[in-house]
Amino acid sequence: MECIMKLATAPDAWGVWYADDPRQTAWTRYLDEVRDAGFTSTETGPWGYLPTDPAHLRDELGQRGLDVCGSALVHLLAPPDAMDTLRPRLHDTCKLLKAVGAEWVVVMDDSGIPPPGRSRELSPTDWKSLIANVKEAAAYVGGEHGLSFVFHPHVGSGVETEGEIVRLLEETPPETVGLCFDFGHHAYTGADAVAFMKRYADRIPYYHFKNVDPVILDRIRRDDIDFITGFQSGVMCELDKGLIDFAEVRDFLASRHFDGYAVYEQDMYPCPPDKPFPIAKRNREALRRLGL
Repeated sequence: MECIMKLATAPDAWGVWYADDPRQTAWTRYLDEVRDAGFTSTETGPWGYLPTDPAHLRDELGQRGLDVCGSALVHLLAPPDAMDTLRPRLHDTCKLLKAVGAEWVVVMDDSGIPPPGRSRELSPTDWKSLIANVKEAAAYVGGEHGLSFVFHPHVGSGVETEGEIVRLLEETPPETVGLCFDFGHHAYTGADAVAFMKRYADRIPYYHFKNVDPVILDRIRRDDIDFITGFQSGVMCELDKGLIDFAEVRDFLASRHFDGYAVYEQDMYPCPPDKPFPIAKRNREALRRLGL
């Protein structure tokens, strides 16, 4: 069965979490290595990491035969006034994406690690506010800019567990709010990511392909290690070495004639700049072996 999905990657796969950090791979080197690893499309990463001037970005991409598939924004979504600060960020992001011919805006919550004695789970009031802000952000992205909006659940945020993801889907309109489904984050919580994908595929137009090392994950759970430390321990592993069977994922998506994006990621921040490229090449080869 032919796979027609589109492949991309993201600065996250090179250990990039911030616009400017001396520990990260320089953006010019990143684009060179995306090309040399065999990818032709990328997310932009944090605002300001890649050039934000459309002409400059188009030129840098064109020199390397690359394009942009979308952008991800991390924002604290529970405050009632979150849109006051999110809307300007969405405006700038959407303008850039439109200028370079990209479609996807990925938004995730930025709750982070709660202080000692406090739960990660949102209060009923905060949850209601988060849902309202997600709905408003999606309506803005689609209505004002004609782009597509997906929400990305994230370990350690206000939308982490499978139950919380299902609740978010039930409380948001399917015509404006899609799901950016990250296999690694879902499996990290102990849930069956492949089963969830099959159950909710109608709400998932955009995927992050990521895998989880079961041995490291077991140690994280056993020792109650926080997720930042867990990520830094290498729990997010190469695509053909973890819990997720991407051959099964491929077969399912091919059966649905899925022609959207599968974005390869591997959380590695912080990491030496020489580390990501060989890993990216191996992951690209693993995807080729899957016929992608």
